[in-house]
Amino acid sequence: MYTKYTYWMQENTFHQVKQSLEDRQITLKEASKTVCIPLSPKISFGYVPPEAWTRFELCRRQLFWYRESKFAGQFLLIADHPLADFGFNLTPETIIQKTGFKPPSLPGRDRTAIQKLAESPAFQSQCPQEFIDISAMDKDQQARWLKIMGIRGITYADLLVDHCANHANFISPQYFVKEKNKTIPYSIGKTKKMCSACLEFFNIIGDAYHKKHIVPCPGAALFAGMAVNKYTRCKPLEQMPFIILAFCSARH
Repeated sequence: MYTKYTYWMQENTFHQVKQSLEDRQITLKEASKTVCIPLSPKISFGYVPPEAWTRFELCRRQLFWYRESKFAGQFLLIADHPLADFGFNLTPETIIQKTGFKPPSLPGRDRTAIQKLAESPAFQSQCPQEFIDISAMDKDQQARWLKIMGIRGITYADLLVDHCANHANFISPQYFVKEKNKTIPYSIGKTKKMCSACLEFFNIIGDAYHKKHIVPCPGAALFAGMAVNKYTRCKPLEQMPFIILAFCSARH
């Protein structure tokens, strides 16, 4: 079953872990373009260095969220297996798995509900100004982005409202399910209406919730091969101290 473990770590910790894994003949693939590439089922171990969040122009505006998050400057390691299996006492930030989740309700074509979510105070207070400011993109750039992502029949400005509403639902949920009295928010549209789902997958958005159900964005489908319109379960875990145990033995 598709499973990914994600870990945020400071540079020195990352290099120690990377070296230890390489000593075991495990190669880590760097995210050369989009930060979602290591989510691909074809990549067992991958990582995203801090500079990658500004490297890919198509996602640069969206990924301002990273720069303003608590993870800014950190490395992200994504693996098919928990690092505890290799002797590291590191708790994953999230565990990402396939699920058969079906949303009980969606806003659909209700633009009023979508607009209300996008304008929610909780979202507006957290959203980087650069994310909602598309004035730097001319019409040709906007059209190119829509074409690459395979999106038709909607303007870039209207699509941005959908993007904002979806992220907002992971900050102040209006569409959610309950599990053991805990709120579980979920994506409120299909893949073509999603944006930067990596922000939810990697807990940059939605870390207040025990679990999330996420539909991949066009980029995650295109570059990481994630299933279009299919929900993926993301389970954030409580953090443990960033300590590496038995490091010497992990190298042999």
